[in-house]
Parts: sequence; structure tokens; C-alpha cells
Amino acid sequence: MSALSKYFEQVIAGVSCREILHPGVDCGRFAWSNLFGTAHSNVHFFLPISLLRLLLLIYNRRAVSLAILQQTSREFGAMMLNALCVANCWTGMFCLIMRTTGRIHDNFSVSLAPLLGSCAMFLMPAYVQTTHAKAIFVANLECWIKSREGKLVEWMRESRVIGTVCFMLLSAGIARYARKTRHRTEFWFIQPLKRMYHQQTQEKRNGTACERVCYHQEGTCTRYVLSGMRTYFTFGAILELARRLIVTVGQLHQTPSERLRSLLNLRYRLILFLTLYNGTFRLVTCLLARRRQQVKEYDNTLAGFASGCWYYVCPSYNIFNLAVCALTQTHWNFLMEKYAKMALVQRVDRVSFSSLVWIVSMCYVTYSRAYYPWAMSKFALKFIDICSNYASRTASENFAACYLASH
Repeated sequence: MSALSKYFEQVIAGVSCREILHPGVDCGRFAWSNLFGTAHSNVHFFLPISLLRLLLLIYNRRAVSLAILQQTSREFGAMMLNALCVANCWTGMFCLIMRTTGRIHDNFSVSLAPLLGSCAMFLMPAYVQTTHAKAIFVANLECWIKSREGKLVEWMRESRVIGTVCFMLLSAGIARYARKTRHRTEFWFIQPLKRMYHQQTQEKRNGTACERVCYHQEGTCTRYVLSGMRTYFTFGAILELARRLIVTVGQLHQTPSERLRSLLNLRYRLILFLTLYNGTFRLVTCLLARRRQQVKEYDNTLAGFASGCWYYVCPSYNIFNLAVCALTQTHWNFLMEKYAKMALVQRVDRVSFSSLVWIVSMCYVTYSRAYYPWAMSKFALKFIDICSNYASRTASENFAACYLASH
């Protein structure tokens, strides 16, 4: 369907928004029904996400409290409001441009229509800003990679070895810059250790180097490695069980045995990857430190590179693109800290870049839904279709029908 973008003006000439976006009804009636439709569909989409967020907060804080319930409720409300703004602004601008100019425009009707509604992200809580921006950025990066043409690009895209080597380099970069910054890397599977203040005080008090050269607080390196593997095995298992539970609950027609099989249909390779990735990183950092009886700054980089080899077990666009996102974030944090005293950097640091990423990403996702639906991730397709009450799917299918009819 990428050919549609090249011949858009010829294909869409003389076609109205009623034929593309809302067949059978006028703009006003569609706008009213779509408002209630998007509210209903967004509850179905964001409620499971909020429940999963609630479970993760309970797991991290090891407690159930009113504060956690209030936090997740506020975040759920913010996600609903943001999604309603984006979905209804996109459909509203599509019709408004058509009624104002008398025709459908390539950029303004397709790519730039959700621009105004996407700006509501600036008003959202920090958690909603960062998680939404990351999720849609990762999904759009998958679409961009899949839609690139050329034999070399296709070979690199299909090669598990090339993908693994690239992921190892990304992993090394994440470990390198995460070690250099004060910020904790958000939602990544390794956290390089740094020497804590009380460790330095103990060394000075003793007058000699500590008997354990590694920076971890566990009594032995074996306990430190196994603790990390156990944590990420548990995290992966809970995440997968919660995901399958949400899917299984909605399948009311299944028998108890079918429900059990559905519940156990976990992505076991993902759990294995998380366990071995974190365990290998911890093991390599300890081995390097104990071998020379000293921790070097580049140990984390080497450990990140080595642990990245487990990507071969579970190659995934989500994991790979999340690594790209994590590397971008850690490198950005490193630059912000390195040049923190510069006036320009201080002004730039006040900008909500997560919101800017979200706005650009929403424009790209409507563009890709029209021209590259085959390259979009399942998450991106589900997100834009459900959150728009399937108006995006209707528009995409009618775009395609117009193209096929003209050829």
C-alpha cells in the first residue's frame, strides 16, 4: 500500500470524508456517536493496562495501599482523557479540513490531523507521558524498519545473527551510559552498580581496600547473581501471567481446560531471556572485578555486550526497539548531566520531550495506518483501531479500496 502515498492526489480526487471515514452518516452524527464509541472502546483498552500497572506497583512496593489505588486511578483517568482527545481530534480535523477546503489532503488530513489533540499529553502525569511515548515510539520504530525497502536492509532485518550483534552493541551502550549518569535507567533489565558512600567510608576507616571488590551489597557474588536471576525470572513470569490472565478472562466461550491452556501459553523464551540477560551481566561484572581485584569503568560495557548475546534466544522487535529507546534515554541523561551548567541545556531540560515524542509518533502512526498497515506491530494496530473506535481501520480500508478501484 505504500504506492498509495505516491499517487494519493490522483486516487483520492473527488472523494469526500463521508466515503472514507464515516460511510452512511453525516459528519455531525458521526462525531457525536464516535465520542461515545471511543469512550467505551478506550475503557476496554486501558483498563487491563491499569490493572497490570496496579499489580506491578504492588509487587515493587510489597504492599497494597489506598495511595497505590489512587495513583493508578488518576493515571487511568489521564490515559482515557488523552486518548479521547487524540481520537476525536483526528476524526474531527479530518472532516473539518474536508468541509473547509472541499477535498482530502495528504499531509493535513492523514498525518497532521491528530496534532492538536496530541498536545493534551503536556497536561498528563509524568508516568503517562513517559510510558505512552516509549510504547508508541517502539511500535513506530518496528513499522519503520519493516517498511524499508532494499535487499541489504531486508537481509539485515531477517538475519538473527545481525540482530543479535546489533543488540549486543545497544546493550553495551546502555550499560556504559547508565554507569556514567546519576539517573536510574527506566524500564531496562540491568542496572550497573556504583560505589556507595558508605562503602567508601568503610574503606577509609579500615585504611585498606575492602575484601570484596565488587560493589554489590549481597554477601557473595553467587548470591548477587542468583538474586538478579530470581528477580527477573519472577518479574517475567508475573508479567506474562498477568498478560495471559487479561486475555483469558475475556474469552468467555472457552471450557475450563481451554482456559488453563490459554493461561499457560506464556512466552517462555522471553522469561528465559530476561533471566539469563540479567544473570550474565551480573556474573561478568563480578568475574572482571575479582580477576584484577579492582572495578574498572568499562566493566559494565563489556558485561552489557556479553549479556546481549541472549537476544539470539528471543529475537523480538519489542525488545530490540526498547533497547534503542533505553540507549537514547541514557545517552540523553548523560549529556544533560555533563553540560548541566550551560544555560541552554538548563532551558532545554525543562521541555517535556516525552510529550514531543508522543506528538510526532501519533502523526506517524496515523500515516502508517493509512499507507503501511502491513508493517505495523500488532500493538500499534490494536492501539489506533480500538482507541479510535475502529474509525482508523474504516478509513484505511476505504483508502485501499479507492486505490484498487483506480488501478
